[in-house]
Amino acid sequence: MDGRGPAVAAFEDTMELAALIAALSDPRAFGRDAGVRVEVVQTHVSVVFLVEDDVYKLKKPVDLEFLDYSTLSRRRHFCQLEVELNRRLAPDVYLGTLPVVQVDDQVRVGRELDEGGDLEVIDWVVHMRRLPDAARLGARVAAGEADAHLMQRLGATIAGFHARARRGPAVSAWATFAAVAGNCRQNFTQLAGLGVVTEQLLTRVERATEEALARGHAAIDGRARRHVPRDTHGDLRLEHVYWFPEREAPDDLLVIDCIEFGEQFRCADPVADLAFLVMDLRDAGRRDLADALAEGYFAVTPDDEASEGRALLPLYIAYRATVRAKVEAFKAREPEVPEAEARAAEARARRYLLLALRELQAPALAPCLLLVMGLPGTGKSTLARALAGEGFSWVRSDAVRKQLAGLPSEAPADASVYTPAWTERTYEVCRELTEARLAEGERVVVDANFKLDSQRAPFVDLAAALGVPAQILVCTADEATVRERLSRRTGDVSDADVSVYLQARSAWQPLRPEHAAIAAEIDGGGLPEEVLQRALQHLRAAGLW
Repeated sequence: MDGRGPAVAAFEDTMELAALIAALSDPRAFGRDAGVRVEVVQTHVSVVFLVEDDVYKLKKPVDLEFLDYSTLSRRRHFCQLEVELNRRLAPDVYLGTLPVVQVDDQVRVGRELDEGGDLEVIDWVVHMRRLPDAARLGARVAAGEADAHLMQRLGATIAGFHARARRGPAVSAWATFAAVAGNCRQNFTQLAGLGVVTEQLLTRVERATEEALARGHAAIDGRARRHVPRDTHGDLRLEHVYWFPEREAPDDLLVIDCIEFGEQFRCADPVADLAFLVMDLRDAGRRDLADALAEGYFAVTPDDEASEGRALLPLYIAYRATVRAKVEAFKAREPEVPEAEARAAEARARRYLLLALRELQAPALAPCLLLVMGLPGTGKSTLARALAGEGFSWVRSDAVRKQLAGLPSEAPADASVYTPAWTERTYEVCRELTEARLAEGERVVVDANFKLDSQRAPFVDLAAALGVPAQILVCTADEATVRERLSRRTGDVSDADVSVYLQARSAWQPLRPEHAAIAAEIDGGGLPEEVLQRALQHLRAAGLW
């Protein structure tokens, strides 16, 4: 390189992509000094160059099933379309398109370079203002800066965008029942072929989706006939929404990166567009903000559309979650992806499908985790057995302990299987069983005394990692009742007696605040049916029944 700028390899009709990326990684291609940093971010369809306060987005010359950037003219067209479409929600961010030209053996970016028309245009880029990562809505939510009022305003903003968006027969053709159902079913066909999630979970989500499609069939087709579908954003995620509280409303909210490469991904029922952001918020553990967003949206939507939209929202949330699961599953199977990243992608795929299942199923059927804990004799196993009769999969620590020892469930065990190391292994296996069953979409109740914080935390953390709700039921009973129960206990899986009860009581550690927030004391005295009803009342209040 002679100091004039980024040199490039020789080319005939088009430059090799790697050489072009290398040339554009030099700040002098953008008219900057040589010492300026250029950050390069690649996806499978584009390369983004971050240069000080500017962003330059290059489309890769690829022809995939869902997009075609294979020719220079097509890339120019889609650059222009990206600017046009995204100015609907971020007019001051998308500055325009710029040619990439060769000057002698150097690469330059800038419209003024092509004014004479005698330079060869190598490619085109989208030119954008750079927005701070801290202003992304996902970052605002994580920092606790977003509240229900903001979400309601954002919902109203999206509804206004949808009201203004293009509509008509050509748009509605992409949102008929046949099109929606076909998209949903394609997801499951592709996921089944990848083998990333369990067959049981995939079957549960697919069955629940088909049931939701059947319920929504008439509404989906009716909305298509009335041309409710719009030319929407198509990729309305937390990472694409920005909030600048220092600016006056409505200019404080910006949305970028809408899909430009395929009408079939943008033209949809507007509720399907809203559903992506609602899904993202729920996946972030902020159902309250997700609900506020939806309320803000439907509050300014015509009543007839709003009523149907609310009914269809769970289906479209589940659809968006399934699409994200598919994207992660594809990533997990890409041979060039490192093993650790592939495993993380598998976990995300599973988490998204569990989210989809929770949206589609009634609270009494959706995946969740219950920890039923308490001292010996307080009725926790009796309650867990009753919950098993209500559809929960029962993981019982006493039974697991005996299985690890190779003993029949009701056979007495000596002290060797109650050492701290053996107890730790028992809880580890209980956690493994719990994870496997939750990963299949089951509702799981874990029955153990959980006297130590270190025994509880791995289960609560597991639920958080899977994105399923967890609740803790702490069974209690007066000492006289406990002594009476333990004194007449025979032929039981548990070997606990009064001495074990007293030892456990002295070692009991209080719940940490975040565990106490999801816990309830359940009086284990009285008839089993009475105890069960107390537990179900709590689960109903927690939205799990």
